[in-house]
Amino acid sequence: MIEFDHVSFAYGANHVLQDLSLSIGFGERVAVLGGSGDGKTTILKVILGLIKPDAGRVLIDGEDITTRDEEGLREIRMKFSMVFQEGALFDSLTVKENVAFCLREYTHLSEEDIDRKVRDILSMVGVEAAMHLMPEELSGGMHRRVALARSLAAFDPKMFLYDEPTTGLDPINADNICRLILDLAHNGKGYIVVTHKVVDALKLAERFLFLKSGVIFFDGGREELMTTADPDIRRFISELNYGTDTHGEDFPS
Repeated sequence: MIEFDHVSFAYGANHVLQDLSLSIGFGERVAVLGGSGDGKTTILKVILGLIKPDAGRVLIDGEDITTRDEEGLREIRMKFSMVFQEGALFDSLTVKENVAFCLREYTHLSEEDIDRKVRDILSMVGVEAAMHLMPEELSGGMHRRVALARSLAAFDPKMFLYDEPTTGLDPINADNICRLILDLAHNGKGYIVVTHKVVDALKLAERFLFLKSGVIFFDGGREELMTTADPDIRRFISELNYGTDTHGEDFPS
């Protein structure tokens, strides 16, 4: 369970989270939506302890992480698999070496076992054939898949965290990444997806949070989202042309 207890955070004079209180179970499928600068990515960083709130507490499995040092946060971070928007691959390493890096860093596996596991993970996300390529040789969709593979390599997370996983991708690759996110959420594992794309959020989530100026002004399910009379949400949905799948086919829920 993730709990925010009256959490506030500001970058200078910009208050991106304001007295935020919420709870999210590890098995939930949640989309965090809102405009640029409204605090969506900041929520993920606070969960991981990458930034500390100016006020309030963050509890993971009932433990307050706001007072933990870096060593104490490592145990918390291993509960999550985080994929940042930019992918954050090492430019000087091949696809295979990028995924193997985490295994060498956090496990005591032999090189033979590392090689086997890397191949298995890359196969799972559909990029085994690209293992010897460099990051600059990858398409946008492949880059995201490799980032997912690397996040899976070192440990078995309780929950996945995705920061704008389909931003900048064409509709086909965006669909493919959404399907992969759903495929990886097996055995009751949940995820938090930060996005500004309502279309993708509807393919992935069961619960929707809308942020505006650091405040959650909507927290509900799909039906509540689509029938809300809130003018800000209606305008947000309208601007993103919700209602038309780019391929004219149903997407799994």
